[in-house]
Amino acid sequence: MNLIDLEAFVSVVDRGSIVAAAAHLHLTQSAVTRRIQNLEDALGTPLLDRQTRPLQSTRAGQETYEFAKPVLSSVNDLKTGIMHGGEPSGEFRFGMSRALGDLAIDSPIRCLRADFPKVRIQAFVQWSAVLLERLANRTLDCAVVLLPEGSTPPASVVSECLETVPMTIVAAKTKRLSQPSTLEELASNAWVLNPHGCGSRQSLEAALLQRGLPFVSAVEAEGYELQLSLISDGVGLGLVMPQVLRSSVLRKHIKPVNVKNFSLTQNVWLLHSRHIGRLAPAVRCVRDAVRQQLRTH
Repeated sequence: MNLIDLEAFVSVVDRGSIVAAAAHLHLTQSAVTRRIQNLEDALGTPLLDRQTRPLQSTRAGQETYEFAKPVLSSVNDLKTGIMHGGEPSGEFRFGMSRALGDLAIDSPIRCLRADFPKVRIQAFVQWSAVLLERLANRTLDCAVVLLPEGSTPPASVVSECLETVPMTIVAAKTKRLSQPSTLEELASNAWVLNPHGCGSRQSLEAALLQRGLPFVSAVEAEGYELQLSLISDGVGLGLVMPQVLRSSVLRKHIKPVNVKNFSLTQNVWLLHSRHIGRLAPAVRCVRDAVRQQLRTH
């Protein structure tokens, strides 16, 4: 057994295919396959279920992965410490929830580029459910997600709650609504919301249905500026974080609606792999940038 065989196996598990692992390691597919076979021969057991797509680990393969990941992380930390003076380097894959706004990822990217020029950044804006799935299948190193109060992240990742934020119902400035209003009064309006997969939208829909109130979707669209534009035109009501509304160019045409029998809050969580190793400073950089952004707005 040797490190290059372990590296090939971990890369296949992380990326879900021999093709992707070969591209990442700059090897031929046959070379990666040979290294996996060498490791299986050394351990005397299959490590991959080759009948599944994407490739899945066998039980022995999962145990091997859990042992191999910190070993390889330690080796990479050693290389970084000696070759780069301890400065983080290599690939760093992180994502942020769409609910934080389309441009919320800009600040962490700027901080990472300024502080860690040797890190190759891959950044994604996706729904929290997708980010959680990508953390689970190891295609992300770090993610910032929103979860409803009372929900906790999976125990398989390291988690830190950064902030609790309210979600605000909004309407066109010209829309006549009583303040404070009630869900019963608002139920006669259509909504401009994120598509399915958005936790806040699901919570609002559930609250209406629990009260026996109708839920009518006028437009489902990704992108808060597009949503707020439609809302300002009177297409329907919306649901956004206060920070998103305050930073919008359309804020003068939109008003928040106080609802006396409904409130919705979300917790902002920073999540990362347990084997983050040399990239721990990059994770802290993301955390500090997001925390600063939430407090500034």
